[in-house]
Amino acid sequence: MDERDPDLELVRDLAGEDVDRQRRALGLLYERYSRRIFNVAYRVLGDWDAAQDVTQEVFLHLSRRIATVRGDAGLTSWLYRITVNRAIDARHREKRRPAWRMGDSVLEGDVKRPRGDDAVEDPDAGRVRDALAVEVERSLGRLSPKLRAILVLRYLEGLSYEELSEVLACSMGTVKSRLNRAHTAMREAMEEGGATHR
Repeated sequence: MDERDPDLELVRDLAGEDVDRQRRALGLLYERYSRRIFNVAYRVLGDWDAAQDVTQEVFLHLSRRIATVRGDAGLTSWLYRITVNRAIDARHREKRRPAWRMGDSVLEGDVKRPRGDDAVEDPDAGRVRDALAVEVERSLGRLSPKLRAILVLRYLEGLSYEELSEVLACSMGTVKSRLNRAHTAMREAMEEGGATHR
């Protein structure tokens, strides 16, 4: 892990022998990353409760497997990797559930643009944008968890191709190929509103 990594001291404390420092480090890391982890898990799973379970699993895994974080990959990449893997595993375990449940989106605030107090928005433009956001959510929910995950990481979390390669533990060529498949599947889902893409 890079010496300039802002998480390095917390990772060292969590891996250390001092129980109080371990608890403090885990608490601070939870405060720093839990929302991001939850957002990714929720977008991959489409289920609030399952995303909360995945978030808890990720931090439990972190506390038990902190030694595996060391190396070139930073903590953020490691957390994304574990989150995506756990979310995909959870989705496979629960195939009896609907592929996507619309409800209270954790990213609802991200969908609606922030406005100043004196800003005026055309109501029709707001309705169109909100309808598009709902259709994007539905179309995303029709994709397989793997394709959903790469779109979430790329466009909602803003990861670069290099970061995606690291998080997904695959080559740059595989990242580009999977993104291409995800774009195609998303476009088809939005055009047709059909069956789940694999």
